[in-house]
Amino acid sequence: MTHRMSTYWQRWGIFLILLLPIALLMILNPVFRQPGNLFNLWQQASIIGIIAIGQTMVIILGGVDLSVGAVAALSGVVCYLMFGLGGGGLAMVGGVVAALTACAIVGALNGLLITVFNITPLIATLGVLSIVRGLVLIVTNGELVYAEGPAYAFSEFLQDSTLWLPNAGLLFVGLAVAAALVLRRTIFGQYIFAIGGNEKAASLAGLPVLQVKILTYAICSMMAGVGGLLLSSRTASALPNAGISYELQAITAAVIGGAALGGGKGSIFGTVLGILLITAIGNGLNLYNVSPFWQTGVTGLILLLAVGFSTWGNREARSVIR
Repeated sequence: MTHRMSTYWQRWGIFLILLLPIALLMILNPVFRQPGNLFNLWQQASIIGIIAIGQTMVIILGGVDLSVGAVAALSGVVCYLMFGLGGGGLAMVGGVVAALTACAIVGALNGLLITVFNITPLIATLGVLSIVRGLVLIVTNGELVYAEGPAYAFSEFLQDSTLWLPNAGLLFVGLAVAAALVLRRTIFGQYIFAIGGNEKAASLAGLPVLQVKILTYAICSMMAGVGGLLLSSRTASALPNAGISYELQAITAAVIGGAALGGGKGSIFGTVLGILLITAIGNGLNLYNVSPFWQTGVTGLILLLAVGFSTWGNREARSVIR
């Protein structure tokens, strides 16, 4: 019974705690439950949510990626600079392809540093974060890159809706479903879980550890790139220092959703729930005019709670086994 309760709280306790303030917001604040606000909430969740999908895959692999915020900024800048070259629809496609390719290269670099040069994920991705952020600031001279030509149409499409549903939100759902299927229904996904659970055993079993790690980090960066495109579309401009603290929010969502920082455990569904809860709480704080500085602190507190629940549940499970 104790083991069952600890497992239950490890998986759902943090959700129940976070649902309480959201339930209060639904009851006490009529603005929160208005369709327009829920529409905006879904759109806002889509940006961090897509980034968190890639982060979840990396965490299940047994790593972490601190460069996703800088990569999101890189994506917007590369895309909008390409848009500025003109060319109509061709420039639109070229901008998106160039942005995601640049992000994939950064992700592959992360994977190479971790696998080939044996640098810990924390240090490797932190170093890449600084390099990417510096390059973006150098290229843009620290100034906004405004939408030109096809960028307006691109931004309007991402911020528009289809059948009263936000296009950004639909993209978020589509990528979440695709990622969940990859993790649960493909050999590549099983490799990610196996390597995260026990990398040494996976290597001895002949799994392509190096290739899987590099590809997973590349996917994570591409997801951050998609999030960066959505972020830029909100203002029709690319901000060089965009995406600051996005890595914290993405990691928090994954951990709330049940991902173990040690690897081998996690789910896209849990991450989606986690990011929706975080976004809803942030939205509620905005409605009550709470300072953004406090909101960052709240995100950190939620992360500590989530890790605490996970650690406590694992400790209880081990004590029962003994």
